[in-house]
Amino acid sequence: MLRDLLRQACERVDYLDAVLIMAFVLHRDKVSIMTARDGEELTAGETARFMELTGQRAMNRPLAYIVGKREFMGLEFEVNEYTLIPRPDTETVVEAALDIIKRMGIKTVLDICTGSGCIAVSLSALCPGKLDITASDVSLRALETAKRNAAKHKAPIIFIQSDMFSRVDPASYEMIIANPPYIPHNEITALPRDVKDYEPLSALDGGPDGLSFYRVIAERAVKFVVVEIGYNQAEDVRNILVRNGFGTIRIIKDLSGHNRVITAQRNG
Repeated sequence: MLRDLLRQACERVDYLDAVLIMAFVLHRDKVSIMTARDGEELTAGETARFMELTGQRAMNRPLAYIVGKREFMGLEFEVNEYTLIPRPDTETVVEAALDIIKRMGIKTVLDICTGSGCIAVSLSALCPGKLDITASDVSLRALETAKRNAAKHKAPIIFIQSDMFSRVDPASYEMIIANPPYIPHNEITALPRDVKDYEPLSALDGGPDGLSFYRVIAERAVKFVVVEIGYNQAEDVRNILVRNGFGTIRIIKDLSGHNRVITAQRNG
């Protein structure tokens, strides 16, 4: 029975996770699962699938990968093991970029390290018909996912497989926006298991000090930069930007009060 299965699952995983997995298996919404009547039965196949997926969650596989989706900026995005899972903190990046776009009349945007495409697609959805957006990633599989997300939300984005600026010219864009890998290499092993064991290493590892990608962005961006940062990296990233001729630097906190985003404009 449905309720019995939920009770069994809650011995291994959180109640809400169990409810969301059940909703995924049965192709229903979570409210209908939470209010299911006593005695509601599942087929043998549905039962087996539910037990398999709750077992995966008990082994720390992220729920977003189990159900294959995550909400971001009010939109639903496909996610998988080739893409970083979008987090609420990253919505601060989109909001900061939107502020500059509207104030400065930005028309061309490059989203590098796009992953699932959540930043680029959200910007397109929030500025319909007003932006020329290109999104790039070194991972072809991530780009395939991003393309599906763009198609789902009817976002006219150009996608390019590129290792940073190897196949895209930063001089063609007024704004460079990114949530790059920023975890120092030797800190990867200290991350929670659901991150280090499942999310793509290429989307996490920011080099020896976690700042490798910011150096490349600061060297090549020509006008505006909007980047997500680690909670303790604000001053280091600010210094990198200043050394590369950027000013009007703003550090923005996320909803938890941590430094999360830096915006900057190249001087002159």
